Amino acid sequence: MDLEYLGWDVFFEEHFQPHRLAGLLPARVAVENSSLYSLCEDGSFRARCSGRFLHRVSDPAEMPAVGDWVACTRRPESDQADIQVVLPRRTRFSRSAAGPVTYEQVVAANVDTLFLVSGLDHNYNLRRIERYLAVAKESGADPVIILNKTDLCLETEKRLAEVRTIAGGVPVVAVSAATGSAVDEVKLLIRPGKTVALLGSSGVGKSTLVNQLLGRKI
Repeated sequence: MDLEYLGWDVFFEEHFQPHRLAGLLPARVAVENSSLYSLCEDGSFRARCSGRFLHRVSDPAEMPAVGDWVACTRRPESDQADIQVVLPRRTRFSRSAAGPVTYEQVVAANVDTLFLVSGLDHNYNLRRIERYLAVAKESGADPVIILNKTDLCLETEKRLAEVRTIAGGVPVVAVSAATGSAVDEVKLLIRPGKTVALLGSSGVGKSTLVNQLLGRKI
């Protein structure tokens, strides 16, 4: 895969230029597991933050998060690297992390489109959808409201109308991830080189929808 496929564009290239001149390599954080990260570039490799980077960090929100673009150094003849710099984020999803002192924890970064998934069964809740919209607006990502489980709902058109009254022009799509109905409409909203994330409570069908979008058997 190339960098553009992963979401690299002019914004990140401009911020990376000084680090390229210093001999560093760009990569994107795919998985975060405590102090160990999985990065993607022309392949996948493991990484840790360099001692120099950790010495500079004064705020936990500055630590790498899933979706971040980083400048790193590869270790010779290994699949490991050291993260030297986290590039500026275009969007960010944060939460308050509990502890002796409450601090901001970045959950994901550089998401372009956020699918706000709600069920049309007992999960349906307009106030929750409004909260999701607020989260998306705060992050900077473009929201899309997805109402799943049309196969279990006898009032789909009514609920579509209700959601559109609070959506403020945000696209609203009603689908059945279980049957595949209208999933093609969602696929049209996924653009090459753009990052999509899903937000929704447990049981709304996010995994089933992802499998449909990827063409996996359910």
